[in-house]
Amino acid sequence: MLKVEILKRLEKVRLTRAMKMGYDIEKEHVRKNDKPLYDKGISIILPTYKGENVIVKCLKSLADQTLDAALFEVIVVINGEKDRTEDLINQLISERNLTNIRVIAMDEAGASIARNKGISLASREYCTFLDDDDYLSENFLEEMYKQAKPNSVVISQIFNVEPDGNVQSSNPINRQILKSVISKQSPYMKLHTVLTINACKLIPTLYVQKYKFDESLQSGEDVVFFSELLIKNDLEFVVAPITKKAVYYRTLRENSISRQAMTFDFNVRQRAACIAKLNELLQIPDISHGKRDFVERKINAQSSFIVKYYEQHKDEYDRIIEEVSSKRLTYFPYHLLNKDKVEQLVVSYCFPPYNDTAGNVMAKRMREAGKVSDVIYNTMDKVRTRNTSLNQMVDDLIHTRLAINSPSSFSHWAHIKTFVDMGMKGADELVEKNGVHKQVFSRAMWAASHFLAYEYKKKYPQTKWIAEFSDPLIYDIEAKKRLVDITDQGYLKQLEAGVKKAGYPSPNDSSLFVWCEYLPYIFADELIFTNKNQFQYMMDMFPIEEIKSIIKQKAVIEPHPTLPERYYHMEEFNYPLLSDDHVNVAYFGNFYSKRNLNDLFSGLKEANEDTQRKVLIHVFTAKPTDLEDQLKDDPLEDSIIVNGFVDFYTFLNLCTKFDCLVVNDSTTKDNKPINPYLPSKLSDYKGSGTDIWGVYEEGSILGQSDGITYLSPLDDAKAAAGVFEKMVSKKFPRRS
Repeated sequence: MLKVEILKRLEKVRLTRAMKMGYDIEKEHVRKNDKPLYDKGISIILPTYKGENVIVKCLKSLADQTLDAALFEVIVVINGEKDRTEDLINQLISERNLTNIRVIAMDEAGASIARNKGISLASREYCTFLDDDDYLSENFLEEMYKQAKPNSVVISQIFNVEPDGNVQSSNPINRQILKSVISKQSPYMKLHTVLTINACKLIPTLYVQKYKFDESLQSGEDVVFFSELLIKNDLEFVVAPITKKAVYYRTLRENSISRQAMTFDFNVRQRAACIAKLNELLQIPDISHGKRDFVERKINAQSSFIVKYYEQHKDEYDRIIEEVSSKRLTYFPYHLLNKDKVEQLVVSYCFPPYNDTAGNVMAKRMREAGKVSDVIYNTMDKVRTRNTSLNQMVDDLIHTRLAINSPSSFSHWAHIKTFVDMGMKGADELVEKNGVHKQVFSRAMWAASHFLAYEYKKKYPQTKWIAEFSDPLIYDIEAKKRLVDITDQGYLKQLEAGVKKAGYPSPNDSSLFVWCEYLPYIFADELIFTNKNQFQYMMDMFPIEEIKSIIKQKAVIEPHPTLPERYYHMEEFNYPLLSDDHVNVAYFGNFYSKRNLNDLFSGLKEANEDTQRKVLIHVFTAKPTDLEDQLKDDPLEDSIIVNGFVDFYTFLNLCTKFDCLVVNDSTTKDNKPINPYLPSKLSDYKGSGTDIWGVYEEGSILGQSDGITYLSPLDDAKAAAGVFEKMVSKKFPRRS
């Protein structure tokens, strides 16, 4: 293809880009194919609302520019209630014979509305914004234009003009600009404030016209607009030569952001709305660390207004937290609000943002307790996926997060000990800053949590230690002892000495799982078991008879917590495979030898033909292809829809959409005297409002649980068939 043809094609693409960006760009601004999309020069976008007292000075600064008037246009957008502004503009145009000023009058008030209109009309290569009570040095446009490039943002100096007319060249933003010339930091850091204000920038119009000021925001819309523009594009930044003194003169008003009267609406509600928009930028795939830091810094700056309000209105803490948390933010510096409210240290090896059932249960436990906490957990990037939205369960209840960067391991002693040592160092630093925690709460499954909590309790014995067990530790699902030892003999001797000093016998066992149960049994002040069978099984199976009375005294039965209803609608998920003509039954989870879907499949085969036709089973599992292979050529293949794993909030939302949710027991009768397990997802099902079907083992807690609509015993196809038939009758009652 000839070069000239390539250029023509590229030009055609440029001609239509602005239209596709969502702006109602007037046709006269779209050029013919033989001309560029934009004329040379600068478009000045100047919104004005009741500006009769300031507009003339502003426009005179533009009329006096040293840049050739043919190289810039002024788009004045008068918005809202009318005064003498338009007459004064027309008078100045006539007096100075100005031909490059265009005036648009709009009935609707709002600076964002006016700026968006101006953006849509910009026809020059570059844009700059000017407020009606501000003005420019005579050489501003000329010096900025000299530095302009298609992929660069040019920045001028900015002087503050006090209400009394006094000009302050030394101000925080201008000092930032001056320092940036010699700073070696990233532009996102050294120019972090100036980059997100409307003033003193020249930007390629092609980039500006990609975005709009958010008209729903009452304030902070400039921060959101420029953050989006800068984060979604890779631009360079140039400061106009300091010696040329190209200056934007910013008039400080009594109602400016920095001088606003402190109110809940402005300091909290409006800031939270702005922060919510900034949070959306953090969800951009593959956002760089530098850009993420920049956005978080913008959020921190907005949050400072909230913190200032809180410091003056401490009695409104709950109201502030409710307003902020209602925005469902993935990032907010809650620690600034929670610094005086810490009630406990939580040690949970698994914890959000890592997608892990044990971590989610700990987060739910914290949500239920409502206590502000410091949290120590392990980085698990090599074994678990990250989902930052999970933080929304608990972020408002956290002061300090200590993510310990130790190798993730369920049972490798050296890795567990690394976590313990690093965790204690971090815990000691917290104590040094804020004092000893009133209580420490640890949860295992994974074992490392209890070892770190033990070390904390040993060093700070005045702290109340609450230890929760999610499952039995010494024996696995097959009732086999977990044969993993504490390999550090020196540490093992320390544990034995500590137990003997407390007046208890040594277990004469180096198993880390024996010690993971024994240390809490002796030294914790309270022991939480999630069901009575678990408590009974763990106590009965523990090898040291002398301490069983101690376990009984400390034991508390606390079922897995259920989240408030709002969490079931954090992420609305459109699942297209629900059928109004069927009973839609859902199963979430993996399956293995001790927990499988045999009852569902055999039960549906046992049911009558009408029931079979009217039932769809939807399975969500981490290994969907394995189940699909298993179902090939099965008579039920068309009645079972296999889906992949879904993240936690999607799971919660899906729970609200089906006719029935299935939870089933693990089979333990062949190797355990009592079934100690209760699936944690039952607590999630209970909050959904959907019918629940429990497939239970005789004597299990599942079979005795409240809130279950249907029950059938394990390995009883006829009973399962009866449940399917009841579901069909409920959804499709026969007419008499």
